[in-house]
Amino acid sequence: MKIMYSILKGREETMRVPPASRCYCVIIFFLLLSAGCSTPLLTTPATDPSETENRIAKIRQATVRIYVDGKPKGTGFLITEDGLIATAFHVIAKTYSTPHGQAGITYASAIEVRFDDGERLPALVHKSCIGTGLHGSIIRDYCILETKSSKKRPHLLLGTFKDVAEGAPVYLSGYPLVSDRFSISFGLVSTKWENPVLSYYGQLFREKRNNTDIALLDIAMDLGSSGGPIILIGETPEEDRVIGIASFVMTPLDQELKALLHAINRYTEGKHDVVCPLELFQVLRKEYGDQSLFVSGCISIDPLRLRLEKFVKAKDNERSPRKFFLF
Repeated sequence: MKIMYSILKGREETMRVPPASRCYCVIIFFLLLSAGCSTPLLTTPATDPSETENRIAKIRQATVRIYVDGKPKGTGFLITEDGLIATAFHVIAKTYSTPHGQAGITYASAIEVRFDDGERLPALVHKSCIGTGLHGSIIRDYCILETKSSKKRPHLLLGTFKDVAEGAPVYLSGYPLVSDRFSISFGLVSTKWENPVLSYYGQLFREKRNNTDIALLDIAMDLGSSGGPIILIGETPEEDRVIGIASFVMTPLDQELKALLHAINRYTEGKHDVVCPLELFQVLRKEYGDQSLFVSGCISIDPLRLRLEKFVKAKDNERSPRKFFLF
């Protein structure tokens, strides 16, 4: 028994360390343990190269270039396999002067889209965005186009703006005006504004109801990308969802956009109760000034998705065979 006690006592003495060193050892032990057992805080799911390649190929095949009067104007994306295309309204908008010298606004009559396979087809503004639907399309800056083709093409699924959080990884696909080639960008959602009411230089932007939700993006966006999809990346390509439509970059408004914004203000005569995204863009420019060169933004997909849902219900009542893929 004494021998055993001596052995244990000797072992205890050999293991005895100063209190400070003992604390350091404990800290290092738990740091090593946490490093080996913790789960990395990754927002982007790990994917193999072939999965990423397939994901981008599907996005490319669903993205179209939009021409107005024979000239490239922006981007759109397929939302049904039989030819419905979503884009931003300002891509296909036309302004004109009324006999009384006022500015009017409508949509272009000569619209074409070019698909990834090179096919080029005429497109019409969908019936859900004309008549009583025109006002909402103008103010919220979204539009649905319709084409007639015998081909079934890949389309993108629509999510909701609430699906995305600040810091979420997103793709943008489009056709920059400076190039004839498809382009895709990867970035993050920087700031998300739901029902935004902004102020600049200490002055409150007049309050309006049901404003279009927007998000500022840390992503490369070129002129010509307007109307392109902002795609929230899911755990798998099947879970990818469009949550926004590319709408603006923080560059000076060109003459066409100035004319369009003037026409919108004349069109509504200050009576509309929502903030037009282009109007909001002007406020952002005053807020950010010329110091932010790479700020870009998108509008929420929700107004367009809700418009489609209403159209689907109406068509279901007519027992239409058309099938929409929204979720």
